[in-house]
Amino acid sequence: MKTKDSPGSCQTVVQGILRYLVEHPDAKDTVEGIVKWWRLQDQVEWEKEEVQKALDFLTSNGWLSRREITPYKKIYGINKDKLEEIKNFGSSAF
Repeated sequence: MKTKDSPGSCQTVVQGILRYLVEHPDAKDTVEGIVKWWRLQDQVEWEKEEVQKALDFLTSNGWLSRREITPYKKIYGINKDKLEEIKNFGSSAF
């Protein structure tokens, strides 16, 4: 069982996604692409379910946008209007 600070926990995944997007603000991808490409090389692999929870949380806060391309595929990217807010959050979390 993962604790809230373990490498694959939702909190860690949220921080990893935000870190990636601050560094690559034009990045957009599906859950599968995020699982494969957005984590740091030395991080533990992310589970799709944890990434989806993190994306749902970030979208509900307005930090990410979500575009549905099919009923089963969604593309996620940063809400650039919230970039400064995300950076301020990240400065304490990263």
